[in-house]
Amino acid sequence: MREVKLLAPRELKLVETEKKIQVTDKTVKVDVKACGICGSDLALYNGRRDLTNEHYFGHEFSGIITDPGLGKNGIQKGMRVASELVKGCGICWFCRNGLQNYCKSLNYALLPGGFSEETLVTNEDTYSFLSPIPEELDDITATLLEPANCAFHVAMKANVKPGDTVLVFGLGAIGLIAAMILKTLGAGIIIGADRSQKRIEQMRKTGLFDVINTADADWLDQVKEMTAKEGVDIVVEATGAPVVLSEAFKAARTGGRIVVASVYFGAVDQFEPLPIMRKELTIVGSKGPAPQLKADGTSAVVDKVLQLKPDLEKIITVYDYKDAIQAFEDARSGAAIKAVVKF
Repeated sequence: MREVKLLAPRELKLVETEKKIQVTDKTVKVDVKACGICGSDLALYNGRRDLTNEHYFGHEFSGIITDPGLGKNGIQKGMRVASELVKGCGICWFCRNGLQNYCKSLNYALLPGGFSEETLVTNEDTYSFLSPIPEELDDITATLLEPANCAFHVAMKANVKPGDTVLVFGLGAIGLIAAMILKTLGAGIIIGADRSQKRIEQMRKTGLFDVINTADADWLDQVKEMTAKEGVDIVVEATGAPVVLSEAFKAARTGGRIVVASVYFGAVDQFEPLPIMRKELTIVGSKGPAPQLKADGTSAVVDKVLQLKPDLEKIITVYDYKDAIQAFEDARSGAAIKAVVKF
């Protein structure tokens, strides 16, 4: 079995072993076809998260069911699937209070994770982390199902109204996919913002959204010039840099809404909270993934990914397994907006 193994911070190794993982009554086995690199994977890679506390590596994957276990939730051998939280237990405090995204940790769902040729995935009557994917969705784009689920959650938290203007801080996958989804929900002008010149150049090539560089001294003037000088209706903060939250306060109009989709690893020096009251800002957090289901119980995100497929393909860079270490470096540096490792 081939595996991209994280030995220590900034130390990846490509390994091949003869071991085979064994399915249990609570799991199914997936033959992984491709796996995307998430910001949380980079946090492990960079040493900002503790490897000893996490039992999996890689959670944005697509593949084929090779052992369906007990076959719960309609999962069958040979079925093409992608990772996505689609069912919580329904009985814990979080599920009973509308917070199914907190039902269980990914430590419970995956072993060893998507950066391996095979992985076990929890699939029970009371919990599932897999969605079947249709024939028209390829293995590479399907790896974006899990981040698209997180981005869908962001879009729901934004409570967008037709014509709302949106500013997205952070041109990574979550911010960009959230912007794409908000556009389909009726948002008007959407502006992307980042400090990485590499990311800005890549985004301008795609032509998906107008982009500004927040390193420019007049970045806020640029935003106001593009949005009738009042600021934006909705800000999505997806950089992971705590200081950007203060910039979000500046960019939002009076009565605006700020959705925080960032995982922060520090505090904000000289934080000025006064605009929360003075501008009557609404600030909400968004932690994904969360079940996003249609009336028939199937994933609404699969349909959204199919709808956005041409645009999603513009932000993906594909790497063969043998080039996985380069994929992590490119994801870390911003040379790749969304790096996907293909097995």
